[in-house]
Amino acid sequence: MVKNILVAILLTSGIYSFGQETSEQVVRPGLIRAQGTISFGSFSDLDQSGLYLHGDLEYYLNPNITARGDLYFYLKPNNESILEHNHQLFSGASYHIATGSNIDPYIGLQPGLAVSQVSNTILTAGNKNPRPAASPLISGVFGFNYYAAKWFHLFADARYVYGDHQSNIGTLSLNEFRFSFGLGFNIQTKK
Repeated sequence: MVKNILVAILLTSGIYSFGQETSEQVVRPGLIRAQGTISFGSFSDLDQSGLYLHGDLEYYLNPNITARGDLYFYLKPNNESILEHNHQLFSGASYHIATGSNIDPYIGLQPGLAVSQVSNTILTAGNKNPRPAASPLISGVFGFNYYAAKWFHLFADARYVYGDHQSNIGTLSLNEFRFSFGLGFNIQTKK
């Protein structure tokens, strides 16, 4: 999975050099950017993969700094999954590197919260019934947006999530690499 993410980043990094100059700069203060997609993940400490409905909302405070929130709704991939639930919410900031073109690369840091539960099908010590638990997370994200028009953009991002599920049956690592890509929409709120 990590190998696939690195290959995707290398293939898309060439787009940066071919970005077209814009007559009207899309990225400016007041821009609201939103997107929804399916995200794929690979847990770094478990032999499991993750599949999520992913939505995010981002507001440009200036051309380089944004406030961003992300929501991940866990789609249990199969009955052998260790986790029954692993829904996550992140909020933080991103730094966008000015390019003077339609390409908008960024890097960000987001603290977050996971509401997760170990699957009932997993045998637990003492036959305890696993309960949902809220656990703190931290996540680093990087990626790029390509503003193809005034109202929409293409995006790709990768993130690493760090945290532990802590519940009545013990601790389970939630560390995971994730990759998202797709189409997003934008609205300019300031003239």
